[in-house]
Amino acid sequence: MIKIGNVESSSKNIFNTNLKKTNESFSDFLKESVGKVNQYEVESEKMDNLAAIGQIDNMHETMIASGKSEIALQFMLEVKSKVLDAYNQIMRLQV
Repeated sequence: MIKIGNVESSSKNIFNTNLKKTNESFSDFLKESVGKVNQYEVESEKMDNLAAIGQIDNMHETMIASGKSEIALQFMLEVKSKVLDAYNQIMRLQV
């Protein structure tokens, strides 16, 4: 029988946040995550501009920054959708 390890320990957290913090509110976590997504977007745009004017020799770094930015934005949009779905379900509950 194949043994499957702990999924949490093997997965990489894209935002590098410490999930064991108990004194941090959910809104603080969201603000920090949105700030990091914005940081990835700014970095990607900066790399694109430098590549356009020919100041970057290694296009791989530009493409990696662009990919990282795109993935982080897609992840944030998915989280937003899930949060809104959960909110709508809670609002439909009969009390």
